[in-house]
Amino acid sequence: MEKYLYCIPNRCTGCNRCTYVCSMAKEGMFQPSKARLKISNLSRDGYSFPHICFHCKKADCIDACPEGAIIRNERDIVVIDAKKCNGCGDCVQACPYGMIEQYASGIAYKCDLCGGNPACVDECHFGALVFKEPDKITRKLRGAQMKQRMEEGAPEEKQRRIARNILESSERVPRTLHYMGVEEEV
Repeated sequence: MEKYLYCIPNRCTGCNRCTYVCSMAKEGMFQPSKARLKISNLSRDGYSFPHICFHCKKADCIDACPEGAIIRNERDIVVIDAKKCNGCGDCVQACPYGMIEQYASGIAYKCDLCGGNPACVDECHFGALVFKEPDKITRKLRGAQMKQRMEEGAPEEKQRRIARNILESSERVPRTLHYMGVEEEV
């Protein structure tokens, strides 16, 4: 059975370690703005939300690409062939989750799950990002998150609206030391 990347919003602390390690793995520098995942920090609410590419079964980005630069590889991961990308940006607009971005040159980039071993998961010490085979709970979580499609707006706008929608509809879990897995000292 194949593995999927899942995000568990109530576990995200907003530390951005995942974005730092992703940008280092993909760009060779700590530049979270170039990470393949994003974190929405809703500071007034005290919550953060990780945004990931779902590698959709029916990926709108694949259909939108006029050059055929976005494909599903042998591991069923949606990837971009930068050599074929013409920089038109149609895929950026087509992604309902805002998870495809472009370099200044126009070339598109997105998560490729690090070839099957996502660096972000290893760096997420609170378990907000997990890479595993689906089970009943993770299927339900993924389904609820995938229903939050945004058809219009820039990637950052889509991400912000999705985070707000999901956090408003989710059960709020307080961030106590015990909840975070840290034993309190007496």
